[in-house]
Amino acid sequence: MISILDQDRLSHQHFSGRSWFGFALTSLLLSACSGARLPDCVVGATAPTSAQQSLWNNTSAAATLDLAIDGSGSMLGLTGSPEALNTWKSLLKGLNLAAASEGLTLQTKRVGSGTSSAVKSPLKAADPCFFQGCKGFTPVTSSPDSLWKEAELVDGQIPLRMVVSDLEVNDGDIAKLVGAIKPHVEAGAVIGVLALQLPFQGRVFNSQGEVIHEGEASRPIFLLATGPRDQLHTLMQSVKTKAALAGVPAGSMKLTHLEDQVNRSTLKAQALGGVPADAVGAGVPIRLGSTTYSPSQNSDYQFARLFNNTKGLILSSSNNPSTQTWQSDLGLIQLETISLPGYSGSLNGISIDEFAVSGSDLHVKIALSSGITGQAIRASVPRGQLPETWWLQWDRSGQDTDTPQNQTDGLMLLMTSLGKLMVAPGTTPAAAFCLLTSS
Repeated sequence: MISILDQDRLSHQHFSGRSWFGFALTSLLLSACSGARLPDCVVGATAPTSAQQSLWNNTSAAATLDLAIDGSGSMLGLTGSPEALNTWKSLLKGLNLAAASEGLTLQTKRVGSGTSSAVKSPLKAADPCFFQGCKGFTPVTSSPDSLWKEAELVDGQIPLRMVVSDLEVNDGDIAKLVGAIKPHVEAGAVIGVLALQLPFQGRVFNSQGEVIHEGEASRPIFLLATGPRDQLHTLMQSVKTKAALAGVPAGSMKLTHLEDQVNRSTLKAQALGGVPADAVGAGVPIRLGSTTYSPSQNSDYQFARLFNNTKGLILSSSNNPSTQTWQSDLGLIQLETISLPGYSGSLNGISIDEFAVSGSDLHVKIALSSGITGQAIRASVPRGQLPETWWLQWDRSGQDTDTPQNQTDGLMLLMTSLGKLMVAPGTTPAAAFCLLTSS
């Protein structure tokens, strides 16, 4: 059986028609030959590096959790209805209980407008005045970076810090937040994100301060934290569990530990298909110039014979892929030719068309113009840039969306920027899909 992927659905099928008897015969005749080796598809050092692991493993546990809650008006809708307020209180209770269960001294602060002020308990944020600016609270704008700028880092001590915010930072300026967190990462901290969609009733703002929705919403709220690796992992899981027990719907929560997410094993192409589905032959040896390359000797490559009606190719990291929700290229995937002895390639007429992320798998659709000749191609995603599904779903991009109130401005940009902080230079990419083609 030879694998083919439909344009809108990746599936395994038998090839039929065209001169497949000739291809099969060629394959049999060449199977006795070992074939030439192609250049390595995956290049770079294994991630995470030993230096990273040593840094993470040699951090001491913190005794205090510095907890900051965003006091800006964009969070007010969390108290705007009985359902919203009860769920918001449940999250605050979960935070309070998790810190106590982990033996941490809790120092709670209200952050905004570049400053912070101490509050006695996270439950103070259940009062609408916390966001409106009344009863002793002054009106503030969003500045979650303030938490990481407050105190100098002490050698050998990694503080445990967490901010609760919608992360709709002013003017979409995430550089301040990423820049403030970077020294903590360099000192040995890791980054964790617990994301939730909470009931909301009120005005939803974008990062420019414009009202884009008024009424009910399921607002993404984030617990962004840094600290010693083992301690942070335990704390974030404890917060998730305690919040769920207190009443936050467990299905609304997404937990990501960025050092694990960005340093997973490199994804490789496991399946190949054509656009249209019958336009590509797969799994047969290919001869370029005087050299024959065999799939059996180059398992990291997909082999494709292109027919005259080929408009594109689909590569997938899954052996058993299902129907995908494709989206336009965001510039995450890089294309390059791979030099072969006596054979040079070109990317003229070749481009990334669409991609899809499902679970831990990546699917890439490559557009081809007519007349593409045989060559080797690599489609790769740098470490830190391969998103999780919820990053894509909850990101409010510049494109039109039906539910902007349930998304966050610049979420993809923020998460990929934070992810890059956890990547060591010179390591392998997050994904490397290699392909050998022949017309």
